[in-house]
Amino acid sequence: MEAAIHEIAASGASHVEPAFIRGYVEFDENAFSAASASIMARALAEAGLKSVAVSAHLDLALPEAADMLRRRLDFAERIGAGYVITNTGAQRYADAIFRTIEAVLPACEQADVALALENPGHGEGDLIGNGADGAAVVARFASPFVRLNYDAGNIFTYSREARRPEHDIAEALPAIAHLHLKDVAGDENGWRFTPLGEGSIDYAALWKLVPDDLPVGIELPLRLERPNRADPARRPEPLPLPELRDSLLRSLAFVRQLD
Repeated sequence: MEAAIHEIAASGASHVEPAFIRGYVEFDENAFSAASASIMARALAEAGLKSVAVSAHLDLALPEAADMLRRRLDFAERIGAGYVITNTGAQRYADAIFRTIEAVLPACEQADVALALENPGHGEGDLIGNGADGAAVVARFASPFVRLNYDAGNIFTYSREARRPEHDIAEALPAIAHLHLKDVAGDENGWRFTPLGEGSIDYAALWKLVPDDLPVGIELPLRLERPNRADPARRPEPLPLPELRDSLLRSLAFVRQLD
């Protein structure tokens, strides 16, 4: 994490989104303690960075989901982030998911941190499979503390390339509080993640629909593999730092030229 924060600051970016996603990085619930938040806040301040959001996905249908979310909300508040990004879970567990969200709304209001519910990039039968699904969930709560994190790349892969984000996003726009940009290229071998602008997502078309004041995060899951379009799997060895640095700089340059 220290190396990542240093590289992000050196790239000229202004914000960082700490990410805690099971299967992608190793962590436990102590990652969201007050002590851990203090360490993160200090590291960001020393690097001259701020945080808009924290990605900390969990299944909101779990019996312990409300307590887990409260820890994440507290962590986000302590580092100055305004959103906790999480997936929801399966449509068949919608009632349990809605109960979890209702249970944590008082904590959201107290911390002044909103939930930004994200559409997933793999699997099937999720409560939020596309932009319209996400807008419907947000409308159910009619709260400024329940919003969407729209992931453009996830729309493409979750639908098995049947949906394109520039066509899907319109219905979701009123509910979106945060946007994830990532790119993926497909061929006969499956999918591979790429720097922004080097994959299959038409960001020039999507960008025309994105409000100027919408917070945007660049996601570069280059260590993940999806051969034969299977679920993501993390390579055992990390990618070389110069390769990651180059991909970050190319992606930042791409987004800046979109403006």
